[in-house]
Amino acid sequence: MTQDYIRVCPGCLTENSHDTLRCQCGMLLTSVDLSLRSEQPGQNNKSDDIPARSPADKQAASSQLCPHEDCAQPNPPDAELCLYCNRPLAAPVREEPRSDTAIHAGLWNLPPELKERYSLIAPLPASGGEADLLLLRGTDHQRYVLKLYRHGNHLKSGITERLAKVPVEHRVHVLETGTLSGRQYELMEYCEQGSLRQYLQQEKPDVMQLRAILLELDSAVSSVHQAGLLHRDLKPENILIRTKEPLDLILTDFGIASALDATQKLTGTARTLHYAAPETLSGVISAKADYWALGMILLEAITGRHPFNQFSEAVILHQLATREIDLNNVADKGWKKLLRGLLLRDPAKRWASAEILRWLANDPTLPEPVETQSTAGFREPFHIGADICHTKEQLGVALARNWALASNDLANGLLLQWFRDVQKDQNAVRLLLDNRHDRHLSVDVQLLQLILYLSPGLPPVWRGESVELSAVLLNANRSLKGEKDASVWLHALYHHKVLDMYAQQGDTHSADLAGRWYRSADEYLQTWHSFREKIHTRIRSMSAGYVNVDKLMFSDNMQVGPNLLDVHAKLLACAYDARWADRLRKRLQASYAGLAAYCPWLQEIADLTTMSSAGLLVMDALIPDAEKAVEQQKQAEAWQAQEATIGLGDISERYYGTVMALKSAANATLFFAEADATLHRELETLFALLTEIREAPHQSAEWLNLKKHAAKTERVLLRMAPVASNISERMTENAGWLGAQALIAGMMIALVVPMLFNRNLLPFVLLTLLCIVIWRLLPVYLRMRQLRELAALL
Repeated sequence: MTQDYIRVCPGCLTENSHDTLRCQCGMLLTSVDLSLRSEQPGQNNKSDDIPARSPADKQAASSQLCPHEDCAQPNPPDAELCLYCNRPLAAPVREEPRSDTAIHAGLWNLPPELKERYSLIAPLPASGGEADLLLLRGTDHQRYVLKLYRHGNHLKSGITERLAKVPVEHRVHVLETGTLSGRQYELMEYCEQGSLRQYLQQEKPDVMQLRAILLELDSAVSSVHQAGLLHRDLKPENILIRTKEPLDLILTDFGIASALDATQKLTGTARTLHYAAPETLSGVISAKADYWALGMILLEAITGRHPFNQFSEAVILHQLATREIDLNNVADKGWKKLLRGLLLRDPAKRWASAEILRWLANDPTLPEPVETQSTAGFREPFHIGADICHTKEQLGVALARNWALASNDLANGLLLQWFRDVQKDQNAVRLLLDNRHDRHLSVDVQLLQLILYLSPGLPPVWRGESVELSAVLLNANRSLKGEKDASVWLHALYHHKVLDMYAQQGDTHSADLAGRWYRSADEYLQTWHSFREKIHTRIRSMSAGYVNVDKLMFSDNMQVGPNLLDVHAKLLACAYDARWADRLRKRLQASYAGLAAYCPWLQEIADLTTMSSAGLLVMDALIPDAEKAVEQQKQAEAWQAQEATIGLGDISERYYGTVMALKSAANATLFFAEADATLHRELETLFALLTEIREAPHQSAEWLNLKKHAAKTERVLLRMAPVASNISERMTENAGWLGAQALIAGMMIALVVPMLFNRNLLPFVLLTLLCIVIWRLLPVYLRMRQLRELAALL
């Protein structure tokens, strides 16, 4: 807490420091909320108009007593309002119109908006520090109460919305709200029977009336809690009587009410001290605080006096911090049992509506309330900031509230020294020493463990800020808007497993939040590594053969793990807002649809329509990797296109060269073995080239044109191959018929036969030999001619 927080005196509007509990004018400030100095509408307060008085001057000055019996406190002679109860020091105003009504009308001039419908009867003495109460008469001759908030004071909108959910049977009926001259107002019903305070002053209730009071208050408090509110200022003055027969009590004055969003919460210390629960002294408040106030009201109604009457503030604070409430003046054992249950110091054990109803039903199985919380205080109080701590619980709350100071005290050994040398608490010393020797524990974690040791029921807090669900979601929203400090705060909660520590203390809300958050984070980490490996595996496979020189020289800077800093807010958004996940799903479907046009395999990694929220966030985080994959694919395709262009020129040159060589071989004289071998070699070479062209993966226009030409050539080759084979076969056969030996034999026959038989046979012998030559060579010639015709088609 810093000096920027002040308490503004409702009587003289003097700005007092936050630790001042009584103004210089004598007004008690225990029920005044803390506020920032800059938030006060009237910076020019009236403190300069009040001359400073020494205590001796005050004692010497004459005084006038407050005429109200429940106050009767001395006041300065020139005061018009009581400094203690804030009611007029003149005689109480009667309800009937008096001759001085014009004076009141002059002092309280109704705005024109209300003057047409209402007339002012008189100001009510119950006006307080936050608002003025005026009694009005409507045109219907009914009386109403106008609550006119002072400048800078108003009922919070969230409180107003929840208050509307409380049945009118249990609260004052607000008929109209609005703003008049910059001041908010509420027009409410007027309860003629007065307050419970007036009722208790007029008569002492009997047993039946006490039971009726108990039942009415329990029903009213329960309805307020069910609407998500804590009253925080339950006292007889704030309980109005709508009817006495039957008794109908209603609650009013929700000026310091708080939203009940968790089991407990840290809040300001504004309250009426006589009815404040012990835990509220350190700023911790829960629904059980209202039941403590109910118990104190019952105790006052039964005994006829409040146990803290005539006690100073310091004495009351000490009593609440160190002692149980004295119930010796309650004679009835049944009522004493009820009061003991309602006034248990431990909020977790304190009775509430369920036990009250069982007590009213005379349930014999209702156990006796047992005080489990020790009332023993410290040997000496521990001072930290503006807090003076007498008990462990108070110290735990003070350390949480003054986190920065507490961290320094823990780091420099001040807390260890105090527990060891002053308090002599060996358990605390042992905890501090064990944590100090654990190098993995930060100072903040060590402090949190100490706080939980001192005050196990403390509302979840971390580094001085609440870590309840509403606060965590608020920081998640800030993180989504780009506020870095909120992202760092969320990551610290996750990294140090803060919620797990509170869950181990039995905080079910923290356990539920940690379960959702941490489970999603674990799934996110696992899915991230799996999906990213799939993407990079596909990148490597699709770019096989492609060498990225930049990657070789400057590395890939591949991320070894996900950056959770900006992911926590998204995990929480998905966990608590299904619509957020649906919007993310639609956005990812649109993004990946565009990327899949280049990399269809991206849609094979996971199905976005059925993917979990953590998986969706992984796909969102991997969009840069997917974009890199698309870019890599484009580069690989460009490289492949370049390689295809280079390969096209090379293979085209070889293809057309081989075709020309084949044509030349086909036109050569194939009667010779060497020419026939050349023909077959060129055929085999061209067949191999055609196979290479056909199986090439390239699909450019140039490649398609080459493949088309090659397919035509292949069809011609398939016709040429059998012809060439037939020529080879016949030439092999002719090697026997027309070989050297056959030619020698033929020449011998041509010479010998005419000599032996008749010389006239020589022409016939030569003709026969010529026919044999023609018989063997003519088919070869025809095949050669056919081969040349086919070669011409290439």
